[in-house]
Amino acid sequence: MTTEERRANWRRTIENQATSGMDIATYCRESHINTSLFYTWRRKLREQHPLAGGFVELTPGRRGDAASGIRIRVGAKLSIEVERGFDLFTLRAVVEALCSNRCSA
Repeated sequence: MTTEERRANWRRTIENQATSGMDIATYCRESHINTSLFYTWRRKLREQHPLAGGFVELTPGRRGDAASGIRIRVGAKLSIEVERGFDLFTLRAVVEALCSNRCSA
């Protein structure tokens, strides 16, 4: 397995834990994952993409609009609007692409 494949695998694992509703210890135990490796990879991936672990402003849609989602603002120039039912993996790919362009500039 290449380093990039390993990173992608750990990204998926960390996303799966975050969306599972389980705390890290429970998720790792049930998934037969070494907890210290989980924390190590989470730290590595956050260092690689600092915005992924940072704070962003989440603005809820209007109360009367059942189809509304959220608006994510990163600084003054970057804003992403997400409708309810969005695809998590597509959003992550967009954020990673924006971060890599922003971080390399």
